Amino acid sequence: KIVSEPRNASVKRKAGKFVVIKEKTGYTLNMNETFANFKKAVEAGKHQFELDVVKKKAKYTSKDMAEIKDVLGTYTTEYGGSPYGRKVNVANGASKINGSIVYPGETLSVYKTVSPFTKENGYALAGSYENGQTVQTYGGGICQVSTTLYNAVIRAELKIVERFPHSMTVHYVPRSADAAIAGTHKDMKFKNTFDTPIYIEGKANGSTITFTVYGKKKDPKRTVEFLSETTQVKEKLLKVQLAIITLAEGQKVLESYGHTGYSARLWKIVKINGKQVSKKVFNTSTYMSTPTVYRVGTKKAEDKKTIKG
Repeated sequence: KIVSEPRNASVKRKAGKFVVIKEKTGYTLNMNETFANFKKAVEAGKHQFELDVVKKKAKYTSKDMAEIKDVLGTYTTEYGGSPYGRKVNVANGASKINGSIVYPGETLSVYKTVSPFTKENGYALAGSYENGQTVQTYGGGICQVSTTLYNAVIRAELKIVERFPHSMTVHYVPRSADAAIAGTHKDMKFKNTFDTPIYIEGKANGSTITFTVYGKKKDPKRTVEFLSETTQVKEKLLKVQLAIITLAEGQKVLESYGHTGYSARLWKIVKINGKQVSKKVFNTSTYMSTPTVYRVGTKKAEDKKTIKG
């Protein structure tokens, strides 16, 4: 009961205000000294002896958490027109990231924070990209969560450790401003390179999803903007028709829409007191072009025979 690890102070956001949760001191027990004290007590016929305990203070205290009060970056995307399952996934993903505290030097992985993508973890079936096609998977739409957070994080000027574009373009952000999640090989990770903790608030109301990064702003005069530029357009591929023997001859069903391919880059613009002081390429992205795919029936109609009795 005595031996315990220290616990850093933290915060919760309630009714638009931060509530600081006090740190907790940890304790270690010096076994050699404690046993020596026990031995002396026994030899002296005493029934009590002192434990040799060392305090371990928390690294971050309530004072540090009180520094979290400025909006460092925020971003909103829309998903109101999404199917029911996708809406469930966006809201579920936002709730899992909401309230995250990233201490100085720590890295947050979106995949680790929101996974596993299962029904038991609150996810529903919805469309997602896989090998150039849209398929139904648990957690479909989670990329909008990572993308919205990505845009809030880069506006907060935190360090991006890992980010990948989608295989094809998405509709909810400009090109090169997206951040895909796919298994463990595509993740969005960022590191808190500041000397104070940050707090992430995530909200999804069925129509929009918003992430806001709170912390201590170093320079109130400094602002950043991001500008998407398309550098190349790749036309859609020719239509593809798949022969389906179980579909009636002449019947044609849309399998998936084609996508135009693009190359793009994202510019970071820094301003001081509203005046531009720098403009640099922040990232580059490539999106594949895909054909529109139809399923075409080849099943012959059966001959109708009249049976005479």
